Amino acid sequence: MKSNPRALDRNPVGQESGPGFDGRILQLVKSVPELRAIESGQVDAVVDPATGKAFLLPDAQRALREQARVRSLLALSSDWCWEQDEHYRFVSLSGTTPGNSAPGYEGIIGELLWDLPFDNVQEVDWDAHQRRLQWRATFRDLELRRTDRAGGVRWVSISGEPTFDEQDQFMGYRGTMRDITLRKQSEFLAQKPIRLACDTLEALAIQVCVLDSFGTVIMANKRSGAFAAGTRGIGAGVPEGANYLGVCDRARGNERADGVAIAAGIRQVIAGESPLFRHEYVCNSPSGRCWFNLTVTPFPGDGATRVVVLRENVTERKRVDGAARAVVSRKKAAERERGERVRGLDHRVAKGRFIANSLLAALPRKDTQDLHAGLEPVTLTCGEVLYEPGEPIRHVYFPNDCLVSLLATVEGRDALEVGLVGREGMVGVSLALGMDVSSVRALVQRTGTAMRMDAAGFRRELRKSLPLQRELYRYTHAKLAQARQTAACNRFHVVEARLARSLLMARDRVGSNQFLLTQEFLADMLGVRRVAVTKAAGTLQHRKLISYTRGKIRILDRKGLKAASCGCYEAVKDL
Repeated sequence: MKSNPRALDRNPVGQESGPGFDGRILQLVKSVPELRAIESGQVDAVVDPATGKAFLLPDAQRALREQARVRSLLALSSDWCWEQDEHYRFVSLSGTTPGNSAPGYEGIIGELLWDLPFDNVQEVDWDAHQRRLQWRATFRDLELRRTDRAGGVRWVSISGEPTFDEQDQFMGYRGTMRDITLRKQSEFLAQKPIRLACDTLEALAIQVCVLDSFGTVIMANKRSGAFAAGTRGIGAGVPEGANYLGVCDRARGNERADGVAIAAGIRQVIAGESPLFRHEYVCNSPSGRCWFNLTVTPFPGDGATRVVVLRENVTERKRVDGAARAVVSRKKAAERERGERVRGLDHRVAKGRFIANSLLAALPRKDTQDLHAGLEPVTLTCGEVLYEPGEPIRHVYFPNDCLVSLLATVEGRDALEVGLVGREGMVGVSLALGMDVSSVRALVQRTGTAMRMDAAGFRRELRKSLPLQRELYRYTHAKLAQARQTAACNRFHVVEARLARSLLMARDRVGSNQFLLTQEFLADMLGVRRVAVTKAAGTLQHRKLISYTRGKIRILDRKGLKAASCGCYEAVKDL
């Protein structure tokens, strides 16, 4: 059997073997009929017409079988084969199996690897890769990422080795390329819950650490370090690798008893004698006395004995609870004095003396006396909600020295203040306009007293008193004007000026330079985040215009604060 231009002859005329044998066979025999003839034993040798050398059939068959085996293994381990010239430019890219093209890499021929649009390798990494190529080193599993035309992320892994000719001259590189996109996506999905758990742990506002069976800290969140910077005491900032039980056992002085109790509780949980341990204790810190809640629970893991220790600073909660108890005590005392207050109000109205609420004080004496029959003095406590949106208005309130914030609520958002009522006005003014249902949340922001009247009695007095109608309509007009000005102010003025305006307005409504306003309330007033309030308050305090400590605000320089405010304060203060 003959093949043109290569010759196949049954009479062997020579034999050659060596490193280039397999390649020479493939160069001489490329057509499918010739390959099949050799593999089936129909010819005895392959003759090179250029040199006259013959390759005996057994060697040719063995070479072809070896090449077929190599191709099969290559197809299993890679998707494409590639070659580069001596300048590292791609000269070929083909699939290891028939029909296996390389979508997205059609323009790779003639290009350098580092000029292709891979986005996960930095310039310094490409420099290191080029040095390896200059050393003629083999490289394996170089993972590269790119974005395809459809916007999807694709990953490939490239391996390569240098090639040399028979004179040992460098000819370039050749290698394989695999699509590893599915593997990368699987790795990402597998790591996502772990990353989410770690991010959640770091975001917690409490100190969390995990102990092994000996009480050694094997993991702690970042909050632990921040916790240690601001507080002291048992368990504050125990680092990874340190023994938590040892820290508790070494506690001295006033902390000795708590240290012994905590160590004993942790050992009980480690030993499985208790499923939970809680302990509350007090420590001294640079900022004063601090209260902590410590909770110890078993850690469900891979069978090894571990426990989780949660340490929470509850100082603010304790102080708020103490303040709330004090308020309750004052409220009870105020209730005991209610009869005297009613008699005192009756006497002041009869004699035409001072009335704290400006709206009531603006009425003629006769109207005030008629209205007084249905009024009762009440104490409103900070945090008390008078109405919720959609609730019936059962009472109206005329503040004396308290402060009530009117908040608009939107589903999924924080509440935003749309009005502020003090001694200048009335809470529940919608009732005067014929609306029986509240459209806002009325939240008491400063504890104080007010005069209260039920809705039915107020409607009755409103129908009888023209002066009361005029005052309420004037007041409603003023509130609408203030709302418009506040909306414009929140849109165009900086937070510092808006905070100065709000503090001045609060001062005018409580009649005092000192009052208690939380960061949350100030953020609602300004429509900003609490961090912006902290920054603005710090600036005003640095300028010695106010003092601000844990919600207690004192205006030190009213004129300076007025100068720091925007013009919106002057526009609405006399309305």
